[in-house]
Amino acid sequence: MNDYPPTMAEESYQDSGSSMPEYSDEIRRMIDIQIGNDIKKLSLTEDMLQNALDEKARIEQELSTASTEAPSRIQSALLEATAATERLDDLTADYKQTRRLVTSQVTQAEPMVTHLVGLTNQVQELERCMEYLKWMAMVEDLSSVVQQSLSANAMPSAVEHFARLAKVSHALQGSTCVNLVDFVDRTVLFWHKILKEKLESEFEEVLKLLGWPFVSSTAPLPAANLTELTAKLKVLLLQLIKLQLPEALAAEDETSQDYLIIPGSTPLLLPLQLLLQPLKKRFKYHFYGKKLTNSIDKPEWYFTQILNWIRDHSEFLQSNVQPILSEDKTLNIEARTEFTRGLLHTVAAKLKHDIPELLFDDQLLCHTIDELLLFDKELRNSYHYPNNQPGCLHILTEQACFDKWIAIERQFAGQKLDTLFSSPSAWQSQYKGMMEADESKVPECVESFMTLLLVITERYKVLPSPSHHLRFLDLQIDLLDDFRVRLLQVMRQEASNPLGDHYAAILNGVHYIIMVLGEWSDQVFFLQLQYFGKEQSRMESLNAQLAEGKSPSLPTLLAGSPTEALSGTVFDEILSLFELLCQDMCSTIEKRVVNEIKDKARAYQKEKWFSMPSPKDFIVPALSMTACDMLQSLKERLHLLREQLSPALFDKLWQDISSKLNKFLFQEVILTNQFNEGGATQIQIDMTRGLFPLYL
Repeated sequence: MNDYPPTMAEESYQDSGSSMPEYSDEIRRMIDIQIGNDIKKLSLTEDMLQNALDEKARIEQELSTASTEAPSRIQSALLEATAATERLDDLTADYKQTRRLVTSQVTQAEPMVTHLVGLTNQVQELERCMEYLKWMAMVEDLSSVVQQSLSANAMPSAVEHFARLAKVSHALQGSTCVNLVDFVDRTVLFWHKILKEKLESEFEEVLKLLGWPFVSSTAPLPAANLTELTAKLKVLLLQLIKLQLPEALAAEDETSQDYLIIPGSTPLLLPLQLLLQPLKKRFKYHFYGKKLTNSIDKPEWYFTQILNWIRDHSEFLQSNVQPILSEDKTLNIEARTEFTRGLLHTVAAKLKHDIPELLFDDQLLCHTIDELLLFDKELRNSYHYPNNQPGCLHILTEQACFDKWIAIERQFAGQKLDTLFSSPSAWQSQYKGMMEADESKVPECVESFMTLLLVITERYKVLPSPSHHLRFLDLQIDLLDDFRVRLLQVMRQEASNPLGDHYAAILNGVHYIIMVLGEWSDQVFFLQLQYFGKEQSRMESLNAQLAEGKSPSLPTLLAGSPTEALSGTVFDEILSLFELLCQDMCSTIEKRVVNEIKDKARAYQKEKWFSMPSPKDFIVPALSMTACDMLQSLKERLHLLREQLSPALFDKLWQDISSKLNKFLFQEVILTNQFNEGGATQIQIDMTRGLFPLYL
């Protein structure tokens, strides 16, 4: 620090006889910062001293206030704590006294409470008995009214009270009073049988007068009393609807049992069951037993008959039955859909009857499967049967039939592959000569194979269960791998001539398969299969752990959950194998072409570039004679590849070939030689007028 004259602060301390405090260095530093070497600023020291004195006075005032108020606050807090402690002691004493009193009262009241609990249990038991008897009395009363109404031939009243009885049965389902439930159910079934028999005869008579069922080729003549019959039909339909059994009792009724064959089906509406009875009889007459129409090799006969019945009766159902059903807002039933569903149960029963015999004949089973798939497709597309309604395809997914179906598909596909590869036109495009259609240049065997896979997809896509979809997907992947191996074998046979037509056709086919599988991978159907496949694998893993007595951890339970993002596709593994094959074949073609060009370029490499004549001596700039063979070879190979390969493959190959050729010319021609001005000009002419135009 520089030697400065004493500051005013120092002088004041000296004058007062006081020594500077130990922090005088800090004061000097502060003054140096504020004043520095500027003598004119010395007057600021008085202000600084005054500010310091003011700050000191303020701090002393605060300390004085704190020292005065703190003891009083502490004393106040101590007094409050003492009072709180005293109150707590008082409360503790009150609590102990109250506890002693309560304990005494509880001890005295315990016998009385025990007695009251016993009485309460008895009362509750009596109340349950009374409720039980009330239900019994209600059922007995309703049953008596039904009986009286039948005796008085008052069918509307009988039906109305039966409907109430059915509601009682529905309300009691799940009750622990099993005897009561059984009694009510038996009562409902008893009256249901009697009432149905009475209404059924009247209903059949009205239908007969209306010409039902419409099975003749000519349209029935309108009845003379059509209006009266229609009105009576409406009354009977409404009464039959009220006779509908609760779903829990439908399995107990013999008629309803026939309409529970298809999994996931709800009981068919009673009037629809009665409408179907004459058609069921005709179906059994024609397609069971020893009738000529019951030919196991002609399933299309009864499929066609079912479709004809749906067509012939749709108008009657829409005009006479549907309006009545629509009046009841709680039903939400489509008459034609219910009618179709009932007929499908008849078809399902026939298929279950025939399948065991069909399993011994692959050809007949395959024919039946084809016809059933066509039947289901036509039913939904042409006859407007909803997709959310069950069909008959579940018959095909029963284990014995499904395993046989998979085996037949595998066998047929193997035979088809043999036929495709042995065809004389296997490696020719089906659309040869057609410019637009032949652009991808896909060989016949590859296109036919992918069509086969597409047909298989369309066949199993309509099956109801994703687990069966996955079985077929595994079959398709196996077939793809088999086809890849066959392509690989043929490719190796043609490897000696990679520029031949067969080799190019194989490469086009492999590239086409890659493109198609890529498109399929993005389809919703296969994305759903990917999800179901992961879920199935996860559940199998969990079941295996549980079977071994292990408790799955939380991460294991959460792994593969629906919230996990799907990655990859179902075709990733087989797709990668085809891509490797495609890359290998492209590399082989590329090496062959590049090597041929290098052979033709040997003389060009050895040109004396350092002694070329000056550009001024060129009369007309021309290509090097040694470059012509190389350029001619490149031109011929590029033209050949353009003719043989699909545009996507050709674009990839010519770029790869150009890259290798570019590297060759740079490293083997330019870097290894010395150029004079004439040589540099000549190689520029060769590139710009000879090589580059080949790619334009």
